[in-house]
Amino acid sequence: LYRTKGANRKVRVLSAEFANVLDRKTSVTKKVKIVTVKANPSNPNFVTRNIITRGATIQTDLGLARVTSRPGQDGVVNAVLVEAPAT
Repeated sequence: LYRTKGANRKVRVLSAEFANVLDRKTSVTKKVKIVTVKANPSNPNFVTRNIITRGATIQTDLGLARVTSRPGQDGVVNAVLVEAPAT
């Protein structure tokens, strides 16, 4: 817990092992293990350092997922499964 302005409190994630991943096709949310960070539009260096921010693409046990929550603000990692690009 961190104290913020106005004596409010903020929960931060310092390290994350699991993420809540939503599969939009079946509308089911599962708690899955995070393997690594694949892409991060915020900063390319975050990929090598495995820093998770909102919008980052992470590799999970179910496949690639895009982070929809703000782990440094919310204290939880929520993500949505994304389709792998056709190559």
